[in-house]
Amino acid sequence: MSILPITNIINVTITNTPSGLQEKNVNSLAILTNETSASLNDFDIYVSAAQVAADFGSSSKTAAMANAIFAQTPNIRSGTGRLVIIKMQAAVSALPGDFNTDDISANLADILLVTNGDLRVTLNGESSDLTNLNFTNAEDWDDIAAIIQAKIVDAKVEAITDGLKFTSKKVGTSSSVALAAVPSGTGTALNGAGYFDAASGTAAAGSNSSGETILEAIERTGGAVGYVGVITNVDLEDDAIETISDGIQAQDRMFLHHVSSTQDIAGIGTTIQQSGNTKTRILLYTDGIEDANLMKSAYAGRAFSVNFSGSFTSQTMNLKQLATITPDNGISQTLYVAAEAAGVDLYVSYDGVPSVLSTGGNDFFDNPYSDLALKFALETAGFNFLRQTNTKVPQTEQGMNGLKSAYATVVERFIRNGCVAAGSWTSSETFGDPETFKNNILNRGYYIYSLPIVQQNAADREQRIAPLVQIAVKRAGAIHHSDVIVLIND
Repeated sequence: MSILPITNIINVTITNTPSGLQEKNVNSLAILTNETSASLNDFDIYVSAAQVAADFGSSSKTAAMANAIFAQTPNIRSGTGRLVIIKMQAAVSALPGDFNTDDISANLADILLVTNGDLRVTLNGESSDLTNLNFTNAEDWDDIAAIIQAKIVDAKVEAITDGLKFTSKKVGTSSSVALAAVPSGTGTALNGAGYFDAASGTAAAGSNSSGETILEAIERTGGAVGYVGVITNVDLEDDAIETISDGIQAQDRMFLHHVSSTQDIAGIGTTIQQSGNTKTRILLYTDGIEDANLMKSAYAGRAFSVNFSGSFTSQTMNLKQLATITPDNGISQTLYVAAEAAGVDLYVSYDGVPSVLSTGGNDFFDNPYSDLALKFALETAGFNFLRQTNTKVPQTEQGMNGLKSAYATVVERFIRNGCVAAGSWTSSETFGDPETFKNNILNRGYYIYSLPIVQQNAADREQRIAPLVQIAVKRAGAIHHSDVIVLIND
């Protein structure tokens, strides 16, 4: 007797949902370094500082930067990020200008007798007049260097065997140092032959960076490994920073760079701000160029740390403390105000409390950062909605509602994490029905609209292009400042 298969009556086919795209991680941070490592790869991925030290050596700048990144709480790992280290090809840092006194050891005794000395130090073309220099409590060149250092922020002053060395805190060919008399000075002219002998000293101008540029390294590696944040151990002159900033602004990336001279507030910081390059953060730390690089690294480790899948996890960098970094003591109130206007971020002490000043002069860091995270999430949600079907998404209102629902799920996530919140729409620009638009923003924090399918032009419909989806969201913002008036009545 033959047995007939059940498929004559019931035929079952098992299908699986097609795989989707993984969301791009906004917390993938890259160090572009000119140092060599034990690895032969062009780039490697790390999730701890120890791994970096093992490859690059514990005394390397790259390892020190990684230590500052992973020392933060939270850090890039809190946001499921990773550190990508890319080796640049023959990249050379820009160097600062300096001035070395001649052998003035014979003048030391007379210098130690000075109670009211004057000295003009011209840094990168800008003069600073140092007055009331009193060396009577000094004993050697180290003491003399410390007394001068206390009077000047934008140069590093250090003792050498038979005199002093002045080094600018700017780099590049425009970096220079010169000593001269203070015009109409009333104190002892320390530039004279019997003191620092400026006429016989040696001045050397700085030099520009060379070799592979940051943008060239990104172009070479960007298609092979994913990263959003970009920092480098290479010191860069102003023109190089500006070129990188212009290039980064057109990409889905952010660039953070360190400076150490207060001249950079009115200089490259203001240039970046006036260019509208909000994806670049200029970070000023006056303790020195190497220390500024580590402050930048700590800032990046703390900044690229938000887990956007959580509840109220969004953050602002303002008032955050950076582990391993001491506050900058070179910031006066005047410089503080100038940095706020230029959008240059600082690390200062408020009544003894170490804190980041994140300024809005060039937008706040968290705005372009969270914008990129939202962009990546929407791209992935839209792609996966179209990808994860075994049939098709019909070009109907039902299909469009499904697509918009996928986008809405993303925006709801950004409401949960605190980036988006209900509020009043203050822009004159709206779309769809104005009342529906404003009510949705006021009550939900976002509005999603698409042109009805029946109004779509035939050419787009034939190409199977969905009607344009427009999304409006209201930023949750952040409170950085508060004024209080207390009225007391007896």
